Amino acid sequence: MFSKTESKCPEYQASLEDAVRDGAARIEPGSPLQRHLENCADCQQALSDAVTASKLMAHARPLREPSPAFVTRVMASVREASQAAPTIWRPLELLASRVALVAAVILLALSVYLREFTPARDTAAINTGTEIGAGLPEPPAQPADADEVLMTLADPGNI
Repeated sequence: MFSKTESKCPEYQASLEDAVRDGAARIEPGSPLQRHLENCADCQQALSDAVTASKLMAHARPLREPSPAFVTRVMASVREASQAAPTIWRPLELLASRVALVAAVILLALSVYLREFTPARDTAAINTGTEIGAGLPEPPAQPADADEVLMTLADPGNI
């Protein structure tokens, strides 16, 4: 409730707000708040501001609910304003929507073509270990001992 003059005594601020009702200050004589107000000019000014604000609020009219036609009128005026003011973006929006439609049709036609008119491919069977190496030469056997290694190196036909 305090306007320009804030109370510099925060312990009495809530008491000052509670003391003001219906445009008048109601303070009990001899209360701690009354004794404090006698000595504090800032709180006296805050009380005066609170009384003034309370009197002003008494003259304010209560808020009324808007009529049921209010939303309809507002939305109609918004719709008229959006239709009356052409924007530069509207032609671009139309072009983008047409391009998206053409792209979707082309994609659909391409997927139908690929599904219907391409030759069917055979699915590969799972290869077993014998089928994998069927066309490859046999790997050489491991030498049995060191003499066999020396004989393989000494043979000129193996090089």
